[in-house]
Amino acid sequence: MQMTILSRYLFLKFVKSIVAVFAVATFLIYVLDMIELTRISNDASANAILSAAGLAVLRTPVVAEQILPFAALFGALAAFLSLGRSRELVIARAAGMSVWRFLLPAVLAALMLGIGATLVFNPISAKLKTIADKESLHTIVQSANEPMHNVWIRQKSVDGEAILRAGTANTSAAEFQHITAFEFDKQGNFIHRVEANSAQLRDSFWLMHTVKILSPGIPPEIHDTYELPTYLTSAQIQQSLSEPETISFYELLSWAKATEAAGLDSARYFQQYYSLLARPLLMAAMLLLAATVSLRFSRTGAQFISILSAIGAGFALFVSNKVLADLGAAGMLPTLLTSFLFPSIAGLLCTLVLLYQEDG
Repeated sequence: MQMTILSRYLFLKFVKSIVAVFAVATFLIYVLDMIELTRISNDASANAILSAAGLAVLRTPVVAEQILPFAALFGALAAFLSLGRSRELVIARAAGMSVWRFLLPAVLAALMLGIGATLVFNPISAKLKTIADKESLHTIVQSANEPMHNVWIRQKSVDGEAILRAGTANTSAAEFQHITAFEFDKQGNFIHRVEANSAQLRDSFWLMHTVKILSPGIPPEIHDTYELPTYLTSAQIQQSLSEPETISFYELLSWAKATEAAGLDSARYFQQYYSLLARPLLMAAMLLLAATVSLRFSRTGAQFISILSAIGAGFALFVSNKVLADLGAAGMLPTLLTSFLFPSIAGLLCTLVLLYQEDG
């Protein structure tokens, strides 16, 4: 019964510490974002400040979501320091409690917070980011219907594949200007190049206007209109050109599969999905990293260099994991590997260090 009470106490202590660090960091992000939006708007009126404050509320969660691993690191460091200063770790050791017994509630706290962030916080942040992009952003920064430039789209159809480039694209209206399409058959052989002044995405086809068709060994053909088959929809194009962070965890996998079936690049959606799945493991690795330099404080006292080394190692882990995730999003490496590789390695290495420190 005493062990159950102690485990609950440690669990709650680490949860409170990590959540407190995350709340402070989120508030700072909100303040900085609101100041930046006010500066961009170049308007110091009360209405502009209120608009910036409201927009910052919508934009902050998706940014704050990225600092969760650091919240686990700094929160764990703070909790271990607090336990060391109050001599609670000394008492636990004197009672014959193994390091793994009081690390288990801490690791469980990190895992539970990571799971909660993926299942609850991520859908909320994605929804708020979508609202900010579609409805609120244009009131301060730019128009939501501002055309995009140099848009590339890869698609599949009943005839094969095609790669399209549009000089300008209004994805909300599914209208494209100065579009060029390279058509390939089902075996991947080049068929012809299609140049059009404009195009609209209709149901199951592109309707192109003022078209020139260039085929190998054949004189150019001029047509008023040309229909290019496609499986794409306007919603898919809009979503494929938006950030994966705007899609909820519950929709990511199905959207990635639908995007892949349509012939669009789906690697970044799979990368985001697996990264969210790996988030609890990354947060647990950060906590174990904090433990490797904090558990000895109860015996030797806190060492500033040790704390800095843990923070540096945490940044190195985060940056390395981010670089690997970018490679996965670009399709250069398997997304499942890039999501779980560094968190798994870091967790195992920290466990090895703790074994060496505590058990020889």
